[in-house]
Amino acid sequence: MKKITLAAAVAAIALVASAYASPYYALHQMKTAIAERNVDALASHVDFPALRDSIKGQLEKTMADSIKAATASDNPFAAMGQAMVTTMLGKMVDAMVSPVGVAAMVSKSAVGTDADQNTPAAGGAQEKADYSVAYAGWDKFVVRAKADGDEKGGLVLQRHGLWNWKLSAIELTPAVAGH
Repeated sequence: MKKITLAAAVAAIALVASAYASPYYALHQMKTAIAERNVDALASHVDFPALRDSIKGQLEKTMADSIKAATASDNPFAAMGQAMVTTMLGKMVDAMVSPVGVAAMVSKSAVGTDADQNTPAAGGAQEKADYSVAYAGWDKFVVRAKADGDEKGGLVLQRHGLWNWKLSAIELTPAVAGH
């Protein structure tokens, strides 16, 4: 009886540990796909519709805030301009969020191999890229690059099943998002 209880406890601990470690393994698989320049392998770790919606939403909000700030007066052409920009923005994001486009974006992020390479700092010393990873809930995992001690942007992985994770959002940096 003790052996069965012990085996069940070990199995439960192994199950919980593997579920907890699963986003780290997904990140490892993404880094490997980027290093090998395997776009198809990377694409299997991306939820393209969710990623498109995430980027469109952030850019549309930024554009709306920009247009609102630029047109403090009642300009009748502001709404028409915003509608045109939103349409163009949607098409641009659809083209950008493709397997090749995502590979380019992710390779420049904390997950990518470019982030792992040492880059020369201002004083000629070598500085390794720094990033943080953390759960943001049971089904959300965030990777954020740090620059000068501040966290900038991030990659958001969403749980698909118990062990599978897919890139579902990119938190744009303040410079890109216009903040």
